[in-house]
Amino acid sequence: MAAYTAIDDPEAYFQVKLYSGTGSSLAVTLDGDTDMSPNLVWIKSRSHTNYHVATDTVRGVTEQIYPNDAGAEETTAGSLTVFGSDGFTVAGSSTDTNGSGRTYTAWCWNESATSGFDIVAYSGTGSARTVSHSLSATPHMIIIKRRD
Repeated sequence: MAAYTAIDDPEAYFQVKLYSGTGSSLAVTLDGDTDMSPNLVWIKSRSHTNYHVATDTVRGVTEQIYPNDAGAEETTAGSLTVFGSDGFTVAGSSTDTNGSGRTYTAWCWNESATSGFDIVAYSGTGSARTVSHSLSATPHMIIIKRRD
């Protein structure tokens, strides 16, 4: 097994944010000492049983998937609207990401070969194939979510 690389500043690659929904557009700033522009934001309500919502920079802010559901990707302008330089912005129209009086957690990742995290979108062919990525090593874990 290969040795893991030491990461001097883990906040540059992953941060967790707890926030309260407002029901109107909300800019959420990450709390870490290092500014991080996330490439993947996975949001889950802590106070209600809403769907998990995952949005990434590869598919764009209007495309969301529900990691805890078998449903297809959904196009919407009502959840995450901006990937910021140190956080993200959510719209006020989705109780999954910003319901008034609800509490949320957001897991935020920054794509980087250093941290060993990459986001890849590809189309299946029904046959075995190689899917390229931007990491400099073989991934130790892969999560696949069908989008249709």
